[in-house]
Amino acid sequence: MQVKKFEARTMKEALEMVKTQLGPDAIILSARDNNKSFGLVGEGSVEITAAVSEETLQKKKFAESKLREQDRQRFQASTARQQKELITKMVEKHVQKNQPPAQITQRRYIDIEDENEYARQQKMSEERVKNAAQRALHAFQEQEQNFAPKKAAPVKPAAAPAPAKPAGESPEIIALKSEIANLRQVITQFQQMPQSFVGAHPGADFGISYDLSSIFEKLTRSGMAPEIAADILTQTQETLPPLKIKNKALVEAFVARRVLDAIKIAQNPTAGKIHCFVGPAGSGKTSALIKMASHMVVRERKKVAIFTTDTFKVGAADQMKIYAQILNVPFSVIRNQNDWHNLMRYLANVDCVLVDFAGLSLKNNEEINLLRSILPPQALNANIHLTMSANTKDVDAIELGRRYSVLGYKDVVFTSLDESTQHGTIYNFMKRFDIPLHSFGIGSRVPEDFEFATKERLLDLIFNITKFKQQDSEAV
Repeated sequence: MQVKKFEARTMKEALEMVKTQLGPDAIILSARDNNKSFGLVGEGSVEITAAVSEETLQKKKFAESKLREQDRQRFQASTARQQKELITKMVEKHVQKNQPPAQITQRRYIDIEDENEYARQQKMSEERVKNAAQRALHAFQEQEQNFAPKKAAPVKPAAAPAPAKPAGESPEIIALKSEIANLRQVITQFQQMPQSFVGAHPGADFGISYDLSSIFEKLTRSGMAPEIAADILTQTQETLPPLKIKNKALVEAFVARRVLDAIKIAQNPTAGKIHCFVGPAGSGKTSALIKMASHMVVRERKKVAIFTTDTFKVGAADQMKIYAQILNVPFSVIRNQNDWHNLMRYLANVDCVLVDFAGLSLKNNEEINLLRSILPPQALNANIHLTMSANTKDVDAIELGRRYSVLGYKDVVFTSLDESTQHGTIYNFMKRFDIPLHSFGIGSRVPEDFEFATKERLLDLIFNITKFKQQDSEAV
């Protein structure tokens, strides 16, 4: 027996949820209106408790599994009566298809002329039906006695046996009594079960109330991990009173403030002389380096030098050399740590050195040792920036952050913001590794599509605030 609670804004939506999840044969055990619990402020909701037998639920799932996706959608949108008819037809068809072929009997049919023999056979059939009905009635009475409440009754003298009930009850009455017995069994099992059901609204598995389900869905849709979003909303539930939780605008502003306060940003992102860009292949290291170099040369009027250690990819060093010529800045290739001391002597008057590293996955010790061998010596106190694409999956970002932690990176650069819609992954990475954000790459233009990270920018990406403002201005 499956028993579930459903909560929705209207009774119609709640019944649709019951029909979709439990099927058209679900039994409504109770219904409650939550309006009176919280006064007139905010939106109310309807709560329904429904139950369905395991056999009926399995029939529904079987019927849905045999339908195509487009037919399944039409099936779910149809009425309960249509669903029930379709389920019955599909189950009967499946049973008939898998039933073994009937055995041909060698018994001779009764001759029509033999009226005595025909009457005797008919009488025997009637007696068998009556006996079966009598046995079913006795079974129902025994089951009714088992479910009846046991009370201590005073001892009474034995009474005369009651007259036997007629055995000729119709099959309809027997079926009705059996259905009543099943309903009693359902109610008894429901009363014995602990009343701790999990609702079907988003965030219910984490203990998030129905009033906060919309903001939970909004955060997870933006890419924020469910457990991180649930932690924020759990603190919101504990801080705000129930009456204020009904106000969606107030709740969203409160959650945005908590997200804003938790964001970590790198202080003085251009401080230090040496900046190393490391990360996996295709993460946008070279583009981020060129954009930052262009920003520092064009806008901050600083003297910059560009180095590369990528001697593995064909044409990588030549490409960086062309960029250096365009910016009119010094360029060199680093092949081992000894090159650092020789080059830094000639760059004493340079304000900043930007270094591009090869894209490695760091899956083995050989790649880790290779990258360590060409890193600047510790005496130079280099700033190592981990570069990642905003399109990276959350699971892959966690693994990459763990692997590159052996290099001791101080912050993280996220690129391809214009290609991603899951900007919550940026917040996930910052939160899990407790690492500040350095800068963002938001397009292909140089140096326009580059900006140093700010709290307000990440909050805008998660909540789509700028998008909503643009829509409002266009509507006006």
